[in-house]
Amino acid sequence: MNKFKLFLVAATLVYSTQTIAKGVRVDMYAMQKQMVTLIGANDSEEFQIAANNFLKAAQNAKNTMPASLDNEQDRFKGYQAGIQEVINTVQEAQELAREGKLDEAKTVVSKLDALKRQYHKQYK
Repeated sequence: MNKFKLFLVAATLVYSTQTIAKGVRVDMYAMQKQMVTLIGANDSEEFQIAANNFLKAAQNAKNTMPASLDNEQDRFKGYQAGIQEVINTVQEAQELAREGKLDEAKTVVSKLDALKRQYHKQYK
């Protein structure tokens, strides 16, 4: 019976780790998809919808530690700060779009690609 309990605990840990890793991957994929929509938005309304979807995925990603961080809390804090910078960038762009400055909003969003490269290098 002890071996069975040990197996069950180990299986649960493996499953939770895989679920968390998938969660971050799914959120990152959603962010990428919305980034493409933000850049290609034809109007402020389309931009706002994509920005809201992006921000939901980014917030989920911020709250989930990627498996690549090996449960290192200091690195997780840096990862979260990076995601917050991404969130702040999209919120800035969202505000510009609300003001009717769609081209300026897209220019701000174009910074996301550089942020993505920078933080993927550090935390992926």
